[in-house]
Amino acid sequence: MEKPFKIVFSGTICILIATNPANAQTKGGILTVGMDRPMTGFDSSMNPRPEYNRRNAMLPIYEDLFAYGKDGKLLPVLGTSVKSSKDQKTWTVTLKKGIKFSNGEAFNASAYVKHFKRYQSSKAWGFLRGMVGPIKEVVAIDNYTVEFRMLRPFPAFAAILSNPVYPMWANAPKHSVTVGKELNRQPVGTGPYMLSNWTPGISLTYVKNPHFRNPKNQHLDKIVFKVIKGELPRLNSVKSGAIDVMLTRDGKTANQARQDPNLQVITELVGGTTTIEFNTSRAPLNDVRVRKALAHAVNRRADLKASNDGFGMPSTDWFGPNSKWYCDGKTGYPEFNPRKAKGLLIAYGKPVKFKMVTMPIKNFIVGAKLHQTFWKRMGVEVDLKVVPPGPAYFRAVRSGQFDAWLVGISEAVDPGLQGQAFYSKNRGNSTKSNFPQVDATLQKAWQSFKDEAVRKAAYCDYVRAVVRQQPVLFRAHNNFAIIARNNVKGLKKSNLTLSRLHETWVTR
Repeated sequence: MEKPFKIVFSGTICILIATNPANAQTKGGILTVGMDRPMTGFDSSMNPRPEYNRRNAMLPIYEDLFAYGKDGKLLPVLGTSVKSSKDQKTWTVTLKKGIKFSNGEAFNASAYVKHFKRYQSSKAWGFLRGMVGPIKEVVAIDNYTVEFRMLRPFPAFAAILSNPVYPMWANAPKHSVTVGKELNRQPVGTGPYMLSNWTPGISLTYVKNPHFRNPKNQHLDKIVFKVIKGELPRLNSVKSGAIDVMLTRDGKTANQARQDPNLQVITELVGGTTTIEFNTSRAPLNDVRVRKALAHAVNRRADLKASNDGFGMPSTDWFGPNSKWYCDGKTGYPEFNPRKAKGLLIAYGKPVKFKMVTMPIKNFIVGAKLHQTFWKRMGVEVDLKVVPPGPAYFRAVRSGQFDAWLVGISEAVDPGLQGQAFYSKNRGNSTKSNFPQVDATLQKAWQSFKDEAVRKAAYCDYVRAVVRQQPVLFRAHNNFAIIARNNVKGLKKSNLTLSRLHETWVTR
């Protein structure tokens, strides 16, 4: 017996857009976006990291299968309906007919399955599976029906289908085969825009997809993403009109922008959390007393104030306070208590010294230095090194070459995803966590798929089990800001740091 999900068709939405008086101003124009680092590529089988600048640069090209309505119902995008088997191990999606990729190839079940099989055969699949779940295989039942078959019950897949989880974004299959590795620089999706030019390290230019099914929603003639390094240079570029909009997680920049009447600032308190993760497989960080001492030694409000101008709130789990999965601060996260920190280090009885790395991001560097200072007061010696992000950096993290590193845990659309990070058998377990109680609570949570309240309680038990072992220090839920000139219209609050800037328009 299959359980259908209720679908609200998008015809009403299209009518509302078409009859909106403001839409008379939406045709034409160029939107210029300032991004803080060069684009690393569009092919997620080669570039799997979920960095927000990269994902925002991908959004004009790709589409989700569904959107998630405010009433909790799924809205069709590339799909029309979805249903799950009673045991939540099989998910069946019916696709819309008549949709084409920007190069004219047909979007159908065969195209989607080829996209997914290419990802499953890639070296990045172990990492990507942490975003899409325990998918065993994806099968085309007919021309417009795709079946996702799971290794275990997986209720989280409903959320994945209706959120911008980029491994789900399909590239045109024939084009993918033809260009091979160059797909990273030559993406072809079904979205309203397509890439027309990429000058590496400088800019990306998008133009309208001529095969897009709803030209009325292509408000802009062109979108340009420009690389402008540094928060202040980007902010000054918005103020001067050199660019129209910028995205930032930097609190000082957002607070400065609020003082300018010619700018609009839209913020989102993002779930997920900034963190410091530990390699728990070797001394001294293989001892829980040391990890707990490091947690007790840090004043996290001081960290948030110094590193991000107070922009956000200290976190106690990886779900934000706006998430229905938020554990209400009841996870037992260690309070700031230098006396307890000292006591735990005395009980450990050996000198504590380790190496920590961070990426060259301003609030990461400030936070890393502040932690180094807090720990030095406890007699802990930390050798800090700044390392540029890139494949080599993340390979080193996954292989256990670093002792500690600053990173962010992204907001999860469902607890069934993020929880895998500290599971001993997960290939994405970069902290080398191997704690039987943590594994046991996660396995129990996986089985609690029939009742949402029971499921939330089980996942909060899992968070508490992780906190008791402390393979990671939680820092803060940070805000994310869109800063734009007042002539940028149609801006919406970002969702999971994704801004959908391609849905806006510019008045001159």
